[in-house]
Amino acid sequence: MNFEEAIEQAVEDSEDRNFTESIDLIMNFRGLDLSDPNNRINDDLKLPNQADEDIKIAVIGDSLSGGNADRQVTEDELEEMFDEPNKAKTLADEFTFLIAEAPLMPKIGQQLGQVFGPRNMMPDPTPPGSDLEDEIEDLRNTVSLSVKEQPLLQIKVGKEDHEADEVARNASTVYNFVEENLPEGRNNIKNVMIKTTMGPSVEVDN
Repeated sequence: MNFEEAIEQAVEDSEDRNFTESIDLIMNFRGLDLSDPNNRINDDLKLPNQADEDIKIAVIGDSLSGGNADRQVTEDELEEMFDEPNKAKTLADEFTFLIAEAPLMPKIGQQLGQVFGPRNMMPDPTPPGSDLEDEIEDLRNTVSLSVKEQPLLQIKVGKEDHEADEVARNASTVYNFVEENLPEGRNNIKNVMIKTTMGPSVEVDN
């Protein structure tokens, strides 16, 4: 069964809910020594299609043009976060990606690194005055892949009301990227599953 067939089957097998379920790709690994940092995966990957409408992006800095961002944090607001780190924690918890003016990064790292770092939310630096519209649209199609402690990856690749072929392209993109970054490639992949949020898993041939 290929990705598109598995997605269609997973949606068909899922009971009707009072919300729109997500579709997840699950990859289980074998023979993967995660005590070796070289075998871990911690990457952002742009997908062909947006998988998650809940992705939220904030830009930090007065000169950045990001009208399609979900929030713009002024330098005055940033200074308040230096004095009240809980405001920075709220920012990190509410948003998926942060972008900041490059000249602000040294102070952000010094003052808020202990907040953003452990959450893997350090802002991406960009030159002052940048027009971020295209970059923000790219980030809305981006997912964060993490394989650090457990030999598995579970990542949202779409929703049940998305076109199956679009979700399948997202799933294939993730699969191919992960396979290329495993030390033994496909030999490190035990199995691959597709499931809706609360539905049963459907195995994909790999």
